[in-house]
Amino acid sequence: MKINWCGDSCFEINCTSKDKENILIVVDPKEGKKINKADIILQTHSKENGFKTGDQFVISSCGEYERKGIFIQGIMSFQDDGNIIYTLEVEDVRICHLGYYKKDSLNEEQIEEIGNIDVLMIPIDGNKTINHSEAVKIISLIQPSIIIPMCYKKESLEQFLKAMGEKDIESRDKLTIQKKNIASSDDKAEIVILEEK
Repeated sequence: MKINWCGDSCFEINCTSKDKENILIVVDPKEGKKINKADIILQTHSKENGFKTGDQFVISSCGEYERKGIFIQGIMSFQDDGNIIYTLEVEDVRICHLGYYKKDSLNEEQIEEIGNIDVLMIPIDGNKTINHSEAVKIISLIQPSIIIPMCYKKESLEQFLKAMGEKDIESRDKLTIQKKNIASSDDKAEIVILEEK
């Protein structure tokens, strides 16, 4: 599986279904972004993105979904703007995308619904989302193996890395991942900084 960050809260996840079919999942497509090759589109917030869909499977509400062997759950974050937290099970890897999460913590029900997570995509800017210190608190509740920050400017990334006890992490153009290569939850979480595609 390959994960690319397209800026803000937008990600492309290139994966293989259980039937060995190549699948492209796009989370929060950006306005004007070509998504005609996407098989599944997830929209975390009600803001109009200006994208046009064709035959894609679009999810923009809470609930449980299954498409081409990929399991997706939309979890309400109880915010005024209707932000949705998504968990995905792809190639036996569990991913959580928090969207534009604004609350300073998660409640017990949300933590239970999110469950065990391998990869956490978390906002850190504090402008329209949680800030770096709130992100650290949420990370301690979810305890993922891999953390991918999103929705940030350079200064908020530096503050986040400092709060996590890290500095000078080299960015990557994409994250290539397999379940067998993910560290156990007992190990320290790996922070992955992705370059905007």
